[in-house]
Amino acid sequence: MTATPVEIPAPALGAAGVAFERWLRARPDSSREYLRSEARVRFEPRDDDVLVALPGVAVRATPNGSELGAGALPKPLPLPGVAESAARRFFALLDGEVTLARACRAAPLDADAEGVVLSATFGVALFAPFAVAELERAVSGIEIVRFPGAPYEIERTYWENMAAVRLASPALEAALGDARSALAELASLHVTALMGASRANFYCPASRVAQNGINPGTLWQTPSRTLDTKAGTRFLEGPRVHVPLLGGPGYGALLAELSGDPEATLGRRELEDEGLDWGRIVTAMAESDAEPAPWFCPPRPITLAHVEQLFSALALAVSAAKRGERASTIDALADFHQRFVRLHPFRACNQALAMNIVNAVLARVMGAGMPHLVLDHVALRWAPAAYRRLFTCAVDAWCVTGTPAARLARLLTLKRDYFALVTRLQATKDADEARVAAETVPDAARLALLDLT
Repeated sequence: MTATPVEIPAPALGAAGVAFERWLRARPDSSREYLRSEARVRFEPRDDDVLVALPGVAVRATPNGSELGAGALPKPLPLPGVAESAARRFFALLDGEVTLARACRAAPLDADAEGVVLSATFGVALFAPFAVAELERAVSGIEIVRFPGAPYEIERTYWENMAAVRLASPALEAALGDARSALAELASLHVTALMGASRANFYCPASRVAQNGINPGTLWQTPSRTLDTKAGTRFLEGPRVHVPLLGGPGYGALLAELSGDPEATLGRRELEDEGLDWGRIVTAMAESDAEPAPWFCPPRPITLAHVEQLFSALALAVSAAKRGERASTIDALADFHQRFVRLHPFRACNQALAMNIVNAVLARVMGAGMPHLVLDHVALRWAPAAYRRLFTCAVDAWCVTGTPAARLARLLTLKRDYFALVTRLQATKDADEARVAAETVPDAARLALLDLT
């Protein structure tokens, strides 16, 4: 018996949708930066931003123009082609009230010189604290990234759109009593995540699929097709998500053992929840791949039963949060998150949207949300009961409260300890070796979702 796909009206985006897809195709390939773990400036300054420079920075002449040095800078920042007098005047104007545009006109800095100054100094010696603070009040930057880092590492349009999603999320919660209505609200949030509330604030997810078009708010019902041959399984077409054992085989084996799900590391696995198909793990290669790799293929078609299970979990979480029931809220959020990423309802931006919704509810019982970590990769492999345990471990370890500065400082320390342990775990061959490495740093082990107690 063939399952009937669930249907919702495609969003009427008109010229804005056409402009967005055209803009996407003109973007460079960003898939190499999929995990966004590289520390670099992505936040874009704008003309109406009030900029502030590090205290004590000084401009001096060089043979090729000028450079910015002194202050708290570890080394001078070259400003090739920028005259010392103009650069000095520009930085002197930054008094906490003057905008970027006004400072450039008064310095004066032409467009080329402005580009040189900003590319060399913004996010390093030159900042937009008021713009960042406004976004932080709308949605914490910590809660919309995989791993915590400086606010200037977050792409500005992404942060703005995630703030708009958070603002609009009550409409989804209000519609949870009817699965189709809730799905339509979710589709609208997906459009907002990619195009902003204005439908003109475009964001490109770090996924290769984005260059082939995303169709914001449109369900991705294409099935994944594979073919078993004597040479191995071939991937033919459709959606797939790469699911390697992040952290290496030793870490994966130990995580599977401790969570009570030994099949989580298998290269082939059929996944179901409450009698419903929720996708499969398959080791396969497409014609363009260099070698076989583990892939998750989402369930297709997306049916009303899938949607009802998805939103029933979110409804349970919202209800439990209203009653202040922490454990029940977290378990229901784990189910919602896992079902969302397994369903993979849209071509891109699924994890960002899912965790934004999760953190909005999680903060009601924890006082704050958490970074995304690699929870989506874990959710695709682990059985529901095991994933609830791992998700709870993540909440306990990574939900940090306090002022934005205090939270970030604490989370950066946790991030350092986490990556130090994961680096050691990557060198282990099996669960026994990984356990020995983890037992030496039990606090860091909890950050890596390893409950050694």
